[in-house]
This record gives sequence, structure tokens and C-alpha cells, in this order.
Amino acid sequence: MKNETKTFEEKAFTATEVGSMIERFDDKLNLVLETMDIKFENVNERFDRVENRLDVVETKIDRLQDDIIEVKFELKRKVPQDDFEKLEKRVVKLEKLSLSH
Repeated sequence: MKNETKTFEEKAFTATEVGSMIERFDDKLNLVLETMDIKFENVNERFDRVENRLDVVETKIDRLQDDIIEVKFELKRKVPQDDFEKLEKRVVKLEKLSLSH
């Protein structure tokens, strides 16, 4: 096998060819940009919907927290069942005593 050296010739483009290439690149870039704009619009719309849903969830959580605070307050005011039964028995005894006199 012989060692053959290949020579590469540099091709020089004419101004018209360079202009055509630039136009094609520009068209392709514009197409890519338009596609990306559409995708970004879709993403922005989805983020807006997610943000709205999170606002609703936040409002519901706030209401739940308020309800929990109210329930805790009401529970503190309640008497345990055992104490209530004892009190009820005492009242019944007192009523019997008062009626018997």
C-alpha cells in the first residue's frame, strides 16, 4: 500500500452563496424561536393554572387551621365523660334529697 497524501482544497464561497446560507440559517433559527415561544407560552399557562390551584389549596388550609383552633378551644371547655357522670350522679342524689324534705 502506498502512502497517498490527500490534499484538501479549500472551497471559497461566493458572496451570493454566503448570503443564501445566512438566509437559510436565519429561517431555521426563526422557526426554532417560534417553536420555543409556543412551548414557553404553554409552560406559562400551566404555571398559572398550578399557581391558581395552590392559592385555592392555601385558602382551604387556612380554613382548616381556623377550624382546628376552634375545635381545640371547644374541647378545652368540655368536661371529661367520667367527671360528667360523677356530677350527674351527684345531681340526682341532691334532687332526691331535696324532694324528700
